[in-house]
Amino acid sequence: MQVGLAADSARSYLDYPSLAEAEADSAYALRQDIRLLPNLFDIGIHEYARLVRENWVDPTRITHFLCHYSSQRFAPVVCELLEKAGLAIPAERWYSNLTARGNTGAASIFVMLDDFLRERTVHPGEQILCIVPESGRFTVGYVLLEVIGAAAAETENQPPQTVTPMPPASRPTETPLSAPPPPHDPASAPAAMRPLLRELADAWHDYRSRAWRTPIISRLVRGAVTLPDMLRWMEHWIPQVQQGSIWMRKALANLDERHATLRDLIAVHADDEQHDFKTLFADYRRAGGAVQRLEDLRRNPGGEALNAYLHALAERSNPIGLLGAIYVIEGTGQRFVPILLPEIRRRLALPLAALRFLRYHGENDVHHLARWLECVRLALEVDGGAVADDIVITARHTAQLYLIQLEAVG
Repeated sequence: MQVGLAADSARSYLDYPSLAEAEADSAYALRQDIRLLPNLFDIGIHEYARLVRENWVDPTRITHFLCHYSSQRFAPVVCELLEKAGLAIPAERWYSNLTARGNTGAASIFVMLDDFLRERTVHPGEQILCIVPESGRFTVGYVLLEVIGAAAAETENQPPQTVTPMPPASRPTETPLSAPPPPHDPASAPAAMRPLLRELADAWHDYRSRAWRTPIISRLVRGAVTLPDMLRWMEHWIPQVQQGSIWMRKALANLDERHATLRDLIAVHADDEQHDFKTLFADYRRAGGAVQRLEDLRRNPGGEALNAYLHALAERSNPIGLLGAIYVIEGTGQRFVPILLPEIRRRLALPLAALRFLRYHGENDVHHLARWLECVRLALEVDGGAVADDIVITARHTAQLYLIQLEAVG
């Protein structure tokens, strides 16, 4: 949500000769980029997953679920994200008064609770979970209430109102906004994998939130990115990408025979990645990059630290924890690129021939992550839960170093 910017977001109302001219050019109009909304719901559900992981909320104990959303189109999005997090709340526990009250904005949860208590009879011990997202600059709040006394359905002076709840599981006739797929799908994973996947979801939520505030991505999101920004990012990124298949192959050599099937699967992934850096360098040159020889490019301090960390882990015996690094790296390609690529094309007018690397990973990292999920299953099958902590720790450390790399670009 924004106000004070022209339609192209290039000028603010202060850039006009007079306030009257700013108003005439609709620089005071209130606007919202609805393309971002599915991502905001995604962030909110990740926070919910963290509350569950830290035992603040137990989904099995939730008797009533009140979630504010401004349009019926968003109910299936919330439902799908809860299912993918493996934390779904049954449809019969959902309540909404949207069809009767409309979007009441900041008052929504108070109006919803009032209607809910007029229509429903609650009982001591029941829990009511409220989720309240606000999409202006996006915040999300969670309220967990527990009934300590039965509430009457009606009083002498206050007759009940009829409010028809909207079943959240029903799909609207129009196509709902689709949220970017998560780096994993706990709902379809074997039960033994779900605790690990939820831990990784928490790590990812923190990483993604901080990455969005790094200078280079922040400029992209705000539409302030320049071609020199993009070229500098690529210069720092290319030598990091070059190392990907190298540390993976080093790790393969240190996997014992118990992990033979896992080793074969990671070898396929390393084969897929081994020429990526050449594609990215060619894109860089087509975009106008001045460095003519790939070997003259250097990683920035964050990239150097990440490279050293991954190579050191790869030298260890059975370095299964590196699956956590792959989770962050491939997840970045799957989750960030589809959102950022349209902005890069729109702001920089780069030819498609200069975006082959980004286009490929935006389209194919979802398949790479499906392969990653199978690798995790194989690792847990051999070692049980013993490797889970290593995977999560490596994911968190990789995310931290990736953030340093992104910060250094700016």
